[in-house]
Amino acid sequence: MNSRPPPPPPPAPPSQGRSTPAGFGPGSSPLAQVQARPLSRASTPRTASPAPNAATSPGARSPFAGQPAPGASPGMSPGMSPGMSPRPPAAGRVTSPLASMQPPGSIQTPPSIQSQANIQTQPRSPPPPQMGAQAGVPSSRRRLYPEQMAAAYSAPVQPQGAAGGAESGGFFVPGQPQPAMPMQGTPMQSAPMQNAPNAQPQQDAQMLAQQFGQMSMGDQTTVVLSGRADIAGLDEAAPAVRLPAGATCVPAHMCPADVQRTTLTAIPRTDKLLKKTRLPLGLLMTPFRSEEVPVAPDIVRCRRCRTYLNPFVAFVDGGRRWRCNMCGLANDVPLTMDYDPATQTQKDRWTRADLQHAVAEYVAPVEYMVRPPMPPVLVLVVDVSYAAAAVGAPGVVAQALRDGLDRLPNADGRARVAIIGVDAQLHFFQMRAGAEPQQLVVGDVDDVYLPAPADLLVNLRDARAGIDAVLARFGAMFGGSRVVGNALGAAIRAAQRLVGSMGGRVVAVLASAPTAGDARVEVRGEAALGTARESELLRAQNAWYKATAAECVRAQVAVDTVFVGAQPMGVESVACLARHTGGTVRHYPAFAAGRPEAAQCAAELAQLVGADAGLEAVLRVRASKGLRMSAYYGSFFLRSLDLLALPSVPRDRCYAADVEIDEALPPVVFFQSALLHTTAAGERRIRVATIAVPTTDNAAAVFHAADAPAVAALLAKKAVDRALEARLEDAREALQHKALEVLGAFKTLCTPSASGAATQLQAPRTLRLLPLLVLAALKHPALRAGSGVRVAERIAAMSDVLTLPPEALVQPLLAARVYALHDLPAAAADAHGAVALPPRLGLSAEDLAPHGIYLVCCGPECLLWLGRSADPALVRSLLDQPSVQAVPSGVLMFPDLGPEFDLNRRAAAIIRRVCALAHDAWTPVTVVCKEDGPPHIRVLLGQRLVEDMDPAAPSYQQFLNQLRDKVNRGSF
Repeated sequence: MNSRPPPPPPPAPPSQGRSTPAGFGPGSSPLAQVQARPLSRASTPRTASPAPNAATSPGARSPFAGQPAPGASPGMSPGMSPGMSPRPPAAGRVTSPLASMQPPGSIQTPPSIQSQANIQTQPRSPPPPQMGAQAGVPSSRRRLYPEQMAAAYSAPVQPQGAAGGAESGGFFVPGQPQPAMPMQGTPMQSAPMQNAPNAQPQQDAQMLAQQFGQMSMGDQTTVVLSGRADIAGLDEAAPAVRLPAGATCVPAHMCPADVQRTTLTAIPRTDKLLKKTRLPLGLLMTPFRSEEVPVAPDIVRCRRCRTYLNPFVAFVDGGRRWRCNMCGLANDVPLTMDYDPATQTQKDRWTRADLQHAVAEYVAPVEYMVRPPMPPVLVLVVDVSYAAAAVGAPGVVAQALRDGLDRLPNADGRARVAIIGVDAQLHFFQMRAGAEPQQLVVGDVDDVYLPAPADLLVNLRDARAGIDAVLARFGAMFGGSRVVGNALGAAIRAAQRLVGSMGGRVVAVLASAPTAGDARVEVRGEAALGTARESELLRAQNAWYKATAAECVRAQVAVDTVFVGAQPMGVESVACLARHTGGTVRHYPAFAAGRPEAAQCAAELAQLVGADAGLEAVLRVRASKGLRMSAYYGSFFLRSLDLLALPSVPRDRCYAADVEIDEALPPVVFFQSALLHTTAAGERRIRVATIAVPTTDNAAAVFHAADAPAVAALLAKKAVDRALEARLEDAREALQHKALEVLGAFKTLCTPSASGAATQLQAPRTLRLLPLLVLAALKHPALRAGSGVRVAERIAAMSDVLTLPPEALVQPLLAARVYALHDLPAAAADAHGAVALPPRLGLSAEDLAPHGIYLVCCGPECLLWLGRSADPALVRSLLDQPSVQAVPSGVLMFPDLGPEFDLNRRAAAIIRRVCALAHDAWTPVTVVCKEDGPPHIRVLLGQRLVEDMDPAAPSYQQFLNQLRDKVNRGSF
């Protein structure tokens, strides 16, 4: 059709204010500034023409154009807010190429608006006349073709006539270096920001949102699941969260994945699509992970939803108001953001920590306190009964406590400590500064009381000499104890009275089951292991522990439980104290003085006592409209539907939440967690972490945006929670069925063989390791079937699964790291600089050669496998032994032989590096496993090689075959 091009439309009248940045208001589109129109069915394919310059195109006009107000001073624009100071361009920042074309006093167009204006491409032929339109009056709407939209988000836009315009319209990828760009709303000019025209038709915004949802979210490769697992994929980075350009009001540092991450980096826009994909949508948070967090000057919050100021808000109305990215409400900007009343000077709002960092802290004012911040308070409860003395626990534990007190944060000298020994009686220690300590024994454990009004809970710095004297004699005082019994309940009550209204931490080290008072538990047999009645053994048999945990939470008391020895101790009941108060559960079944397990217990107990943890904390999670947190997993006390009470928050403590979609979502959604806590220095602070995630209507984009380690971690936590509440069999079946549902939905929605049978099982590349991780979770002691896992071991393993972050849970706890020490590359594990890990091997015995030496790192222990034909020179360099036959099988602490033993030094560096990647959650022992060694050690190794078959679960290939057959039958 040949026709003349339409004349340019008349210029639009100027509008007041500034529109919300793309993708930040409810229902807004990420390309809200672009006028779009769907293609007509009668239109034919055309070749794209170059986009004209927005500044010179007919009808194009900067939405921020304005004239100086009468009386405005040079360099100052009309409508400038009090206290807003012009900001010169930062070094190396690329300013707008249109800046030189604007009159003095006008406001420079932000680059994101320029990019959006540049992609308003003229059609290659005039559109057909619309019905009802007047003759000779053309429409001002422009067509937007899919390839032009893709170019707008992938290729830089170079305005005509601008020299060196370097602003890219590409995706903003958090965590990766970005090109310098002028900040949106930068106060370099001071004219009032005027709203861009916002009269876009609703159908155009919906069309743009739909096209944005259909855009590629990253790698969309489909792989065939067969043969061996691609274990190296576990070391790959998670799929990047791809946000539209200009998603933040200033170039900001995004939230690290080890602090907060979602299971999907592109969320389905509707609940219907989420249910079709069968993928779990969840949020994993390690809120206290970062040690150095920038501090914002003052608290700024949305007055409707109480969201904290963050990099994803938008400033409107000339910078006088900011629009909340959660609810869309426009809030007034406080004067303190631009003006410091104390010094009577102007401030640069764009340097605020909460605008430049997605993880920031605030110093909480008195309005956030119900009492003064508590000091670090530690009550040590140590079992001194006959069972503890039989394994040498009192002396080992006392030395570990001394080491832990040296690490306890106490810069201001406010830390307080108390020591209680417990058997059938309670042993208190009165430690006055400058006086000899005295032991006070209380025999009435039914109605416990404090034997002295003071000097039981003492200042660590003032009474350190007395504390050291008590702990030094602890082993001698109780090493020969013959008293049978454990009054743990009375000890917990006494600890509550000691801390009073201050709160604190109680570290209880037990070697026997509680036998006195209300906390008494019956020792149950383990004949039901491996049967349907095993689930009953995992439930607390005494309701006293959960009720006491609720009282401890109200008093801000956290309880850590450490179990030593192999005798029954009622772990399933006592562990409730830690599970509901934010505490830790540790179990050392092979503990005995002089053994490597005792050294491991001492090292980890010292780390636990001296840990820098957040105190008297509460955690609240907020999300965009349409999202809701439906369930939480971890170690906490749920105070309300969205408030988690945490008397203690260690650095590596992870909390997970299920997320549900209640209504259609905007193009970008946000999650914000706020942790109100007290630091060891006595400051009340609020740590805020905010992440942004795009949404999509494309099912394939959802699958290819899945984060497999996060998905596996969430599924494992949900399975353990279900095992504790229901039955182990239900938890195992639910975990396996979820993997089946995900792969079946992918086959139905995203593969050509949607309805027919397939000979091979397919999965998106991002989820290719999900079957392996699910199988590894089924073989972990927390969920392993059979009678080989004792109750105490299973409870401790469940606690690890519930509380560890994905970086430590997925690997090495579920999927071990295997390295060939006899074939290390020259650059691997070098002592100089950072340790480069060698290539990892698969989790199968097929990779173990008879002449090899292999290190299998799996969390609390590292297995050292020695082939029968291993090189004696390598054995000597590793363990200072002449041959493999001279190396004893069993458990040891990895030796430090000095720099002259090269392989020993490099293996130790690998172990340290693996522990560092897992947040130093363990101090592992080394188990020497020889090819012809004892069968029980070789069985332990076989359980860690999850690709091989064992009596508890099938091999990886058999598991894939089972999934493929069920997917073909539609059994999901």
